[in-house]
Formats: sequence, structure tokens, C-alpha cells
Amino acid sequence: MRLRTRLFLLVAGTVVPLVSLALLLGFLLVDHERQIFRQGAIDRNRAVMSAVDAEIHGHVTTLQALSAFRSIAASDLPAIHDAARRVLATQHNWQQLMFSSPDGTTLVDGTHEFGAALPPDPDLPSLRQAVDQKTPTVGDVVFRPLARTYGIPIRLPIVRDGAVTHVLTAIVDPAQFQLLIDAQKLPPEWVSGLVDQAGHFIAREPVRSNAEAASSEFLARANSDFEGWYRGLTVEGLDTFTAYRRSAQTGWSIGLAIPAGTVFASATRALWVLATGTVVALAVALGFAWWMSRRITAPIASLATAARALGRGYAHPRLASESTLLEVRDVATALGEAAAAVRERETLLEREQAALKAADRAKDEFLAMLGHELRNPLSAIGTAAHILGAAQPGSPMDRQARGIIERQSRQMTRLIEDLLDISRLTMGKVRLRTEPFDLAQLAQHVVQTWRQSARIPPERIALDVEPAWIDGDRARIEQVLANLIDNANKFTPPGKRIFLTVRRLEDAAVLDVTDEGDGIAPEMLDKVFELFVQAPQGPDRSDGGLGLALVRRLVQMHGGTVCAKSAGVGHGAAFIVSLPAIEPGGAVHRVEGAPARVSRGLRILLVEDNADARDMAQAVLALAGHDVRPFSNGEGAVAEARRFRPEVAIVDIGLPGMDGYEVARRLRADPELRHLRLIAVTGYGSPEDERRAHEAGFDRHLTKPVEPQALTAALAQLAPSEFSLPQVI
Repeated sequence: MRLRTRLFLLVAGTVVPLVSLALLLGFLLVDHERQIFRQGAIDRNRAVMSAVDAEIHGHVTTLQALSAFRSIAASDLPAIHDAARRVLATQHNWQQLMFSSPDGTTLVDGTHEFGAALPPDPDLPSLRQAVDQKTPTVGDVVFRPLARTYGIPIRLPIVRDGAVTHVLTAIVDPAQFQLLIDAQKLPPEWVSGLVDQAGHFIAREPVRSNAEAASSEFLARANSDFEGWYRGLTVEGLDTFTAYRRSAQTGWSIGLAIPAGTVFASATRALWVLATGTVVALAVALGFAWWMSRRITAPIASLATAARALGRGYAHPRLASESTLLEVRDVATALGEAAAAVRERETLLEREQAALKAADRAKDEFLAMLGHELRNPLSAIGTAAHILGAAQPGSPMDRQARGIIERQSRQMTRLIEDLLDISRLTMGKVRLRTEPFDLAQLAQHVVQTWRQSARIPPERIALDVEPAWIDGDRARIEQVLANLIDNANKFTPPGKRIFLTVRRLEDAAVLDVTDEGDGIAPEMLDKVFELFVQAPQGPDRSDGGLGLALVRRLVQMHGGTVCAKSAGVGHGAAFIVSLPAIEPGGAVHRVEGAPARVSRGLRILLVEDNADARDMAQAVLALAGHDVRPFSNGEGAVAEARRFRPEVAIVDIGLPGMDGYEVARRLRADPELRHLRLIAVTGYGSPEDERRAHEAGFDRHLTKPVEPQALTAALAQLAPSEFSLPQVI
């Protein structure tokens, strides 16, 4: 007989009948008791919520009576103030009585002297709701800073000729609802609470602060249905059955939580009686189980021996020869296979750990290299800044220092942009904007630009190209070419040359950048394109890095390949890029001209919270002849815009408080600024960021750091010479 059959008989003969009977009786008993508690809790909730709605209705009725005063109809504020004082003296549950305009401005406050400065309304959303719906509205429990207490606003809009002219608001003390909760005289450990639409406690027993919110499970249940019952945890972590009900009048919810132990108490007592009968049946079942277990003890012991053998590392655990159970033999075979698998897994884990340690070391080396690369330009910039402070303006030393700052700033910008590009490529956030173009013409343009900008001596690089058309992202391929030239230039000693060739070989456009520099060790040829890779050639030399890693990923996105070749250290290196070629024709090569400029000075609103960046941008714009008004926050800029009437607003997105998106939306909403042009400036440059900027109303999106030429071009596009606005009076 199979082991599975014997185990089935054992379970069937001992456990199944007993457990089935116990489960059936226990379920019926527990369900009956739970239904009794459920109905009682729901009825209690209905009564309490009816009382709460009656209290709210009473407050609304009082406000309606007050709205009938002639002083309110005549908007006689002194008389309204006197009436508010008298009403507050009679309404002990009212903390405050206010008479407001529809825009939320408090005109009269019964708790303050007439004519005194009045505090802002504590809950404008409920006031706007009352104005929009033109019906009495109950707000959420809010904190009143001056009174240092919580209150509940009850709003009554005053409607004249179909329009809301004013709003009467009574701030009600939550303590009156606490009295309704306390009046239930709940047993110990029972919990009852009244919460507003936002989920904060209005009243509760045991008492909790009005600033606290009910449990997320209670709020989810109350918002999904008007009435119900569920088992869950209170905010104190107490296991309870909770009945809930939501008011259709106010949107508030009442909950009554009964400890689960209380609900099951009587059922537990009955289960003890049931257990006595179960024990008798269990004794009979155990006798049968003992007899059956004797039949399977021997093979189980044999199986245990096999398991111990596996623990000692034997490949094939040995079994007792007299074992007749097929399953035992199958398990023994499986244990042997498992032993081999465990050893194989341990070997793989050791390899993975070694690889992780190597990657960690490579990361540390890369961070050290990155720190070295960043400190070099920072050191040069700091020294040049010191020289600028001491040198005479216009002197050779002054010009040299300015040139150093410009070159090293470009170097740091390029390094940081490479880091950001690697991150975006890794996360798949880079999209290619492909077009047909000649790779040879692009190479000529890049080399010419480097020569004209003195980034490389004219005689240092030799160019040999022939037409080779591709369908790719011109900017990204230019980035690939620039990184390869920069890498070759960095590791080629003075007096040595760099050779750049472009060829069409069958179906491929091949770009080859070869240098006479330091060369690459053979073991590093397959690793130079990886992140966190540094060759062991001293602290000032790395064969890998960001630029080459970025090159490989961009080339792969274009469906191409890139490889490195070198005869060894001291024999130079070659980097060969192969991209899918296309037939020429139908594409027009765009010739870049001089950047566009603004023909006249513009009124510009500049919003930037970084003081240094704001001052420098203001200086650049002022030198170009523009009238600039700088601001460090969005609130001040929006307030100034209507008076200043700017033609262009340059807005940083990451502003404190009101961000740049909100600034744009508010400026666009002003009909007097409909001709205003908006430029977003931000450190976030993904397509999603550009989309959000245009949705907010921006005309242009510039990514930091913004070069003066790029800003000038953007201003020229947005504000041509014929662009004009009415003059400021």
C-alpha cells in the first residue's frame, strides 16, 4: 500500500469527522452571536447619527433665522456685529459667528471688536462649496490658531436674486457632539467615534485629538457604503467588530467598535461544552491513529536516516533495505539530487559574491575618479576667482583667469550632463529624434568647432572622411563623436596626433577615432565601455568612465556597435563605431548660422530662488539692454506682473511655496497679460518635464545650466522686433 493511502486513512479516521462537526457547530454558534451584536450596533449608530443630524439642523435653522434680520438684508455691518454678539451669548455651543463676502473676506466677526483686524477664515473650501451649491454646508473640523482650539464651520449662503451675496458662518464646538457620544454609556473597551468627511475625529470615546484621523480601513468602508459591519483594528490596535453609518446630510460617519472577545464570549462558553463531546470522539480516533502510525514508523525512520546523510554531505543517502514504500525511495532519490543541487548553488553563490565584491571595488574606484575629475576644475575655478579679485580689469592675468573659469565650467557641465544622460539611458527615458544626415559632414562640423573654440590645436587632429549617410539623432551622434575625440585628446601626449575617419563600408557607416596615446592593456579592451571601470595605471589615468559608457549606450540605441582596439600600453588606441547606413537623397543638411538676437530691450520678469543664479542672470540680461525685475518667490512675481506688464517671464520651476507651474498658470489666467511669453528654467530635462511645462502654459523649456547664447536665442524666438505691448503708464 502506498504511503499516501495510509496517511489518508489516518486523517480520515481521526481528524476529519471530529473537525467537521466542530467547525459546523462553531460556525453556526459564532455567526448567531455576531448577528445579534451586529444588529444592536447598527441600531445604536442610527440613533446617534439621527441625534447628530438634528443638532446640525438646529444650527442651520438658527442661522436661517438670523439671515432674516433686516440689518443683514441691508448689509449694515455695525448692526450685524451687535446681532452676532447677542446670538453668541445665547448659543453656548457656538465658538464664533462670522459674516463674510463670497470671496472669503470676513466682514464681521462676533468674537472681535467691530473695526478690528479680523483673522482669516479657517476653512475656505467649505465656504466656496456653500457659495457654489447655494445650500447650507457643513465643513470639516478645523484648528483655530487664535483660539487654540478646534471648531466645525456651518455655512449658510444668503441668496438674493439667484446670487450669493454673503455667507453666515457659525463655528460650532465639537464638545457638543462628544456629549452625544458619552450619553451612550458604552461598556469598557468599547469604542465609538464621529468623524468628518476628511476622516478626522469630531468626538470619540475613548477621547482622541481632533487632529487625529480614524483608521484607514474604517474610512475606506465608510466611504464605500452608507452603512455596514466589518472586523478590523482600531487606531489603538484593538481587534474589534465595527458597525458604521454615514450621514447623507453632512457626510460625517459614526462608528461603534465592539471587542472581538466580547462578540465571541458566549460562543466560547458553548464551545467548551462542545469540546467535551469532541474529546470522547478524539480518544477513539487517537486509538486508531496509534495503530496506524505503527505501520508507517519504520519507513519514516528510514527516511530520517536519509535526511541525516544529506546533512553530512553524502551524494546518495542510504536507506534500510527492508523499506517497501515507493514514496520513501522516491524521496531518497530526490534528496540525493538535492544534495548535488545544493553544492552547485553554493558554488554559484560564491561566484556571485566575488562578482559583487569586484563591482563594489570598481564603484569605489569610479567614485574616487569622479571626485578627482570634479576637484580639478573646481580647484582651477577657485584659483581663477581669487586672481580676478586681485588682478587689474583687462590685464593679461584677468583675461587668463576668465578663460580658465569658462573652460573649466564647460568641463564640469559636460561631466554632469554625461552623468545625467547615463541615468536617463539606464531608466529608458531618452528618446531619439532621428533624421537622415551625412555622418562625414557632422564630423567635419564637430572638428571645425573644436578648432575654432581652441579646445584642440588645429594640427593635432587629422580628418579623412567620405560621405556616409545614416538615419539617426544628430545631437546624440554628435555627442558620441565629441566623447570619442575628448577621450583621445585626454590620453594623447603633446606632439602626438589623432586620426578621425568616416567611411561607407557596404551597409554600414563606420566612424574611426585613432590616437597615438597611452594605449589600452589587452585585458581592459572589453571593459572600457563599462561604468565603474578604472584601469590600474595610476590615480590620474582611467581607460573607462562616463563618456565611453555613454557612447556605447547611444550607439546601441541607434542599432550600431562600438569596439576598442589597441596593440597594448604605449601603442595608442582606436575606437570604431559602426552604424546602419542609408542611401543619400531627400535630406537637406541644415547649416547653422549665427544665433538670433533681440533687436530691442524687453521688459523681463525674472523669478529664481537661488541668489547667485538670479544675480548672474539679471546681469547677463541687463548687459543685453533689457529691463529686468528679479524676484525670489512666485507670490511676489505674480503680484508685480500686472503693474510691471512684462513682455517675457523667465521662471524657475523649483521655487519654494508656489512652484513655477503654478506661477505660469496664474499669469496665464490674467487677461491683461495675454501677450506675455513664458520661459521655464529647470534642472529636469526629460520629455515628461517638457510636457508638464507646456501644459502649465510655458512657451519654452530650458534645462540648467542655461548658456547665455541659448537664452538669447529663446528670447529672439519669443520676442521678435515687431513684438510689442501697450506701454506702461
